[in-house]
Amino acid sequence: MTRFLLAFVVGFCGLSANASAQSTFPMAVDERVRVWTSSQEAITGRVASIAADGFEVANDGATPARVARSAVTKIEVSRGVTSTGASAKKGALWGAIISGAAGALLLALQHEQVGEGGSSVGKAAALGAWSGGLFGGLIGAGVGAARAGEKWEQVWP
Repeated sequence: MTRFLLAFVVGFCGLSANASAQSTFPMAVDERVRVWTSSQEAITGRVASIAADGFEVANDGATPARVARSAVTKIEVSRGVTSTGASAKKGALWGAIISGAAGALLLALQHEQVGEGGSSVGKAAALGAWSGGLFGGLIGAGVGAARAGEKWEQVWP
C-alpha cells in the first residue's frame, strides 16, 4: 500500500510539473502588452509572434524585441484606454469629497472668524463644505483629465 501511494504521489507531481512547464502565455498575437524582465524598463508594444520558448513584442513599427520565457517576471495586458471625460468626472468627485470635508472641518473650527460678527458652527461648516467642494472638484477634474490613460491587467505570473 505504501509503495502504491508513493508511486501515485511521484507520478502526480511529475505530471503537474510537466503540465505547468508547457503552459502557454496568457496573451494573443496583436494584443498590446507591457512586459517586465530583469532590465530596468518594461517593454511595451504589440505581440508580434508567440513560440514555446518566448515571444516577440513590436513597438511602433520598430524591429520586434525577442523575449525569452525564462526572462519574463511580469506581463500586463492592456484593457483599453480610459476616456478623458470619465477620468475628469472621477477626479472631480474625489476632489470635491476630500476638499469639501476638509473645508467643512477647518471652517467649523474657525467659526468665530467667519463674517463680521462670527458665525454659527453649522453655517461656517456649510460654507467650508461648499467652497472646498467647488474648488476641490475643479482641481480634481483637471488632475483626472490629465491622468487619463490605459488600463492594465496583470496576467503573468
